Amino acid sequence: MGFKKYIRSKCIRIFSFYNYLQKKDAKAIFFYPHDNCRFDGYDILNGESSNVLCLLNNILQDPKFDGYELYVLYYHKDRLQTYLDYVKNFPGKKVHFVFWTDKKSIIRAVIKCYTVFTDSDYIRIHYKAKNQRVICLNYFGGLIKGEFFRWTNNGGFKKMLSEQIEMERIYDYHLSISDICSKFIALDNCHYYPHFISLGFPRNDIFFKDNSQFRETVKSLVDFKVDRIITYVPTHRDYENPDREFFDSAKATSRSIWGHVSQEELANLEQILADTNTLVIAKVHPVQQSQTNVISSNVSSHIIFYSDLAKKIKTSLNPLLAISDAIITDYTTTVYDFLFTNRPIIYYFYDIEQYRATRGFFIEPIESVCAGHLTYNLKELGAAIKDIAEGNDKYYQKRQFLQELFIKYLDGKSTERIKKYFFE
Repeated sequence: MGFKKYIRSKCIRIFSFYNYLQKKDAKAIFFYPHDNCRFDGYDILNGESSNVLCLLNNILQDPKFDGYELYVLYYHKDRLQTYLDYVKNFPGKKVHFVFWTDKKSIIRAVIKCYTVFTDSDYIRIHYKAKNQRVICLNYFGGLIKGEFFRWTNNGGFKKMLSEQIEMERIYDYHLSISDICSKFIALDNCHYYPHFISLGFPRNDIFFKDNSQFRETVKSLVDFKVDRIITYVPTHRDYENPDREFFDSAKATSRSIWGHVSQEELANLEQILADTNTLVIAKVHPVQQSQTNVISSNVSSHIIFYSDLAKKIKTSLNPLLAISDAIITDYTTTVYDFLFTNRPIIYYFYDIEQYRATRGFFIEPIESVCAGHLTYNLKELGAAIKDIAEGNDKYYQKRQFLQELFIKYLDGKSTERIKKYFFE
C-alpha cells in the first residue's frame, strides 16, 4: 500500500469511529439522489425517474412519517426556494436541503441519520459507521452491459476483490427487481450478493398509474396527428467520451442520434414517421449530453429531443416510458424498466461491434436476451417502426417470458414494500 493510500485508509477509520460515537436518530433519513440529476433536471418536484426522489416524495405524503427529519441532497441551487416552498405542504416533517458540493454539510447530515438512501453505488460514504444503515436503491436491473473490461484494466482479480470488500462494508442493502437480477448485478459490479433484496424500484410504480392525461399533453406539443409515441433511449459510448479509457478521437466526430448516417437515410426515416403518425422522443444519455459534443440536433418535425421537451413540460424518463407505445433502445438497461409494460421494443445496434470491443456485454450473444426487433441500420429501423404501426407484435411471448423471469413484482407497490421492510 502506498503512503497516500495508507493515510487515506487511516483517516477513513478515524472518521468512521467518530461517526460511530455519534448518536443516530432512528427518525432521521438522508436522501442522496444520482448525480445525473444535474444534467437531466430531475429534482424533488420532477423526480419520477429517480428511485430516491420517488421514495422521498412518497414519505413526504405519508402521515406515518410525521415527526421524521429528512435530509435531502440537491443539485440546483437556484431552485432552493422552490423546494422550501414545496415542503411547506408537509408540515409534519422537518426537511433540510444540503447542496451537493457542500461536503461538510453533507457529512454533518449523514452522521445524524440512522438511514441513508442512495440512487447509485457510485456514491461512497467511506466514513459509514456500523450503527447506521446505507441502502442503495439502485438505478438498473438488467444484464446488458459488461463491466469486466473496467476491472481487467484496473487491477484484475485483486481490484475486484477489494471492490467487493469495500461495497460489503459501505452498503448494508442493495435493491433490485428480482433475485436473478441481483445475481447479475452482484457479479458484474463486484457487490456482496447477500446484501441484495428484491423489493422492486419506486420509479417503476408509475407504470401502474393512469398516465393518459400526460400522454395527451405531450401529443398537444406537436402540430401533427400522433397515433403512437416512441421513446428513443440510447446509452453513451466509451469510444466517444474523452474521459474514458477507450476514447477514439477518430470516431468521436459529429453525428446524428442515429449514428453516422446520410441525409437520404434521415429523409427516408422522416417519411416513415410521417406516414405512420409517429412521434419520437429522443432521450440522450446525460454523459453524451454533458461530456461529449458528438451528437448534433438534426432537424425533424417528428423527433423531439428530451432536453427541449423538458423546457415545455415537467417530465422525466419513466413518465415518458409509461406513455410510450414502444421504445427504441440499444445497450441501455432502461429496457428493463420498459419491460414492465410488455410493449414493443426495437433494438438499434448500429455500432454493435465497436461497443462490444470497448464495453462488451454481460451475456453473449446479446441477441438471446433481446425481446424485440433487431436492427443494425436506419433502413431496418424504419421497417421495424412500420411493422409496429401495422400491429405486428411477434415478440410478445418472448417479452412476457423475460418479464416473468426478470421482474418479481408486477403490482406497482414497490415503494410501499420498501417502507414496510425498512420502517415497520
